[in-house]
Amino acid sequence: MIGRFVKPFGFGLGLFAVLIFLGDTFDKMNLIARSHAPLLTILECLWLEVPYWAGRVIPMATLLATLVAVGGFVQSGEWLATQSCGIETKRFWLPVLGCSLAVSVLAFAAQETIMPAAWARSRRLWREKVHPEWEWTKYQNVALLGGEDQFVQAWLFLPKEGKLERPILETMGERGVDRQLDAKRAFWDPARGRWVFHDGVERIFGPLGVVEKPFTTRISDLDAPPLDLVPRPTNPDELTMREALAYARRVGRFGGSPREYEFAAMAKVSYPFTNLIICALGIPIALRLRKSSRVVSFCTALGLSFVYLWILEVGHTLGVNGQVHPFLAAWLGNIGFGALAIVLIRRWDL
Repeated sequence: MIGRFVKPFGFGLGLFAVLIFLGDTFDKMNLIARSHAPLLTILECLWLEVPYWAGRVIPMATLLATLVAVGGFVQSGEWLATQSCGIETKRFWLPVLGCSLAVSVLAFAAQETIMPAAWARSRRLWREKVHPEWEWTKYQNVALLGGEDQFVQAWLFLPKEGKLERPILETMGERGVDRQLDAKRAFWDPARGRWVFHDGVERIFGPLGVVEKPFTTRISDLDAPPLDLVPRPTNPDELTMREALAYARRVGRFGGSPREYEFAAMAKVSYPFTNLIICALGIPIALRLRKSSRVVSFCTALGLSFVYLWILEVGHTLGVNGQVHPFLAAWLGNIGFGALAIVLIRRWDL
């Protein structure tokens, strides 16, 4: 039974991942054709996306493998033979369930190690080399995150020139803002690796009040290069579960909504274990299909997977909007599919 599971799982994983990868690549082809990046850089950017797309389609491959393995067991007549001999049929589908559990554990491990690093590297190459929007974009009235406890506001930010107009740099402490640099302009100094502020005032907030010190030139503690300051939301797919929770706390400290990253952290646990739930659901479905062809199994796996992804998207929306707790929103699909699997398994008396 394990052998019957592994082969279609590998086939389904490769096929689904390639189809989605090619669709995404063709969607970007116009931008890639106009890119001035070296060919090796473009290929590296695209190749590093493969682990991400493979991780997204693992539940589809698990369901396909379950339908093929159990369906083949039924079509060969072995299912009826075991029943006629009085052998418990669960002895034959439990190995398939064990395979899906192993896939879940491996998927979770990959999601916490390989996938975030590869996806983050791919996105960075895309933004900086393949399609560098920062070269021509001007950002007005922006709020930027500097270091761990640094917050920058600017009327105008020019990344290519390394220039800030009317910048305000705030350093956060336990009680709030500890120090503030308010200047007319600031420039990035590559030699010092710091932003240099010009014609402004430094404000120090203490227990006794605010102390102001005017300055003509001040080398700040802000060491984030212009490209690191480009305002772009941090993609949860670039973070591990621990990093997503830490980033959620950081966003909350700066007054933003941490719900999206809290949901992402919870989903990083729930999504890998979808393989176990969807396998349990696939066993009674395979018995229901009985002598259907592998094409029918393929279409069934594809259809159910899209339904699950739709439920996951609904949970994401509810969790981010605050209508449902992020933990419940992340597990919404698994709870629904798990309940359905239990009902079907009991109905078939497996």
